[in-house]
Amino acid sequence: MTVTGVKTPRVCIYMFVVLLCSGVAAIARQGATGQKPNVLMLVLDQLRADQLHCYGNPRQDSPNIDRLAARGVHFTHYYTVASWTSPSFASLHTSLFASKHGVTLLWRPGMPLLNKDVPTLAEDFQAHGYYTAAFVNNGLAGKPLTGLGFDEYHEGYAAPAINITERVGERTDLVRTSTTANEASDWLSKHRSQTFFLYVHFLAPHSPYDPPPEDDLWKSDAYPYLTDTGYDIINGALLRLAMLGDQKAIERLYQLYDGKIHFVDRYVGEILDRLQALGLQDKTLVFLTSDHGELLYSHPKDFLTFDHRSAYNTDLHIPFIAAGPGIPQGKLITGLASNVDSTPTVLALAGLPPLSDAEGESLVPMIEGKVKSENKYVYAEEDVAIPLRCIQSLQYKLILNLWTGKEQLFDEEKDPKELTNVAKEHPEVVKALSTRLQEWMRQNTSRPAVVLRRWRIFTAPERVTVVDDQTIGGQMLLTGGGWHSDTDPASGNFGGGCFWTEGGNGSRAAVWRGDNPFVGTYKVFVYYGHPSVGRLASNAPFTIVCGPLALGRVQAHTEQKTVRVNFNQGAGQWHLLGTAKDPRYVTETDAADGAIIVDAIKLERVAP
Repeated sequence: MTVTGVKTPRVCIYMFVVLLCSGVAAIARQGATGQKPNVLMLVLDQLRADQLHCYGNPRQDSPNIDRLAARGVHFTHYYTVASWTSPSFASLHTSLFASKHGVTLLWRPGMPLLNKDVPTLAEDFQAHGYYTAAFVNNGLAGKPLTGLGFDEYHEGYAAPAINITERVGERTDLVRTSTTANEASDWLSKHRSQTFFLYVHFLAPHSPYDPPPEDDLWKSDAYPYLTDTGYDIINGALLRLAMLGDQKAIERLYQLYDGKIHFVDRYVGEILDRLQALGLQDKTLVFLTSDHGELLYSHPKDFLTFDHRSAYNTDLHIPFIAAGPGIPQGKLITGLASNVDSTPTVLALAGLPPLSDAEGESLVPMIEGKVKSENKYVYAEEDVAIPLRCIQSLQYKLILNLWTGKEQLFDEEKDPKELTNVAKEHPEVVKALSTRLQEWMRQNTSRPAVVLRRWRIFTAPERVTVVDDQTIGGQMLLTGGGWHSDTDPASGNFGGGCFWTEGGNGSRAAVWRGDNPFVGTYKVFVYYGHPSVGRLASNAPFTIVCGPLALGRVQAHTEQKTVRVNFNQGAGQWHLLGTAKDPRYVTETDAADGAIIVDAIKLERVAP
């Protein structure tokens, strides 16, 4: 997808004014020497803003990040435009929304990403004489996405994602974090005399949450002996307990998450200390941000998961901190901003022109106190698992589900956790925000044929997709109470564990969802073991839900096929439920004559 850079005369005049103002501001920052400032960008993966101490967490889990915020500014209402790594980072580096740059799904190695004609942040620095280098610890934000324009590129971990939980760097990110900090610090020493743009991407605090003992500082009576949230039955125990509604397990997850933040914060401090020791602090603009947050079981009604696939602010609210020459110290900025604004802001503070196709705004006027906000609204989107679009003002947030057309409205001032949908109480607000959201979608969404062609590329490598994750609950949703866990190896369950519940009236359900949209025709299979839970259902209802692909628009029409399964026969095998075109998800309910088993689903593509 080629993004054009055609500007209207009015835009050209505006750009001239922006360049003139940024040039004046840059002169002030460069001082008498006229030397351009260095730029250091620190990115911490999967970091929720509200879990930092400087953003309101009562736990002092981020002393070095707090120190950076104290000598600069931090934005309190700063949001990512996509709750997944690849689209978010593509927007960070291009100042384009995900629907515009096209990286909307879960990327895998070998797939095309940014079009070569789309300018990036590093390319702009490189074109203006900066020596550019990157240290990146997440293959989902690797060289095909961020590597353009870097003179040096060091990728610490490039393994493909296994499934929706982004199992990158499992049991390696603790080592990679310290190694990357050392390498980046040494790089600063080596290049201290050059004008540089250094980009450092730590995988931490990304899951698994397994901080070293010295960082696991907030233990309580909530499962203190569980110190890891890995991706198997044993280490995923906390995640399984949380899916069952265990509040102590959720409490422990937050303790471990904050411990992982405390861990990576130490290495942020090492880089900042090296910058100061080299005499570069007053010559270097430093930025710190993230790609997305984490749900951590904050929305049990529709996203009972620890993961990041929603449009709620637990996923979208991220930090943005800036410090360095010309930036006021200890300033809180409360206006709206998003990560498409990052690149215009970084370039403007460095005195460089904006990218030609940037959709974001420079936040320098907000930093300088000239305006309260450059944005009246910010936008975000999600195409993995469930297609969502949202628009947010300081007071209200509207989320649109492209599969159902359902709209959720949240009052951010009264309900910052976004737990109560007030759409019925404020139809006029819904209408106004919906109109603006639809206009944004028209401006940013490519033609359906273009989106579909790209999606086919993303889904082509997977002839067989196992939509499982009942072991840890990353892809699965359980609704209704009364669920139980079975991790007995003798039960023959897929992955060594399953969930089960007694038969009932259909109020309890399980939903299996995929990594990316299922493009094409698939055979759908179910696998179940034989747990010793008493009478098993002989007529468990499994429903395959299909529908048109939501290619940037509402596609509410669905087709459903329900198949009854007898759990008393054929345990330990795959069973064909049927064939479906463009399946969306598979669901099972407790409307059965005995206990139902939630184990594994497999979708095998048989035709494009």
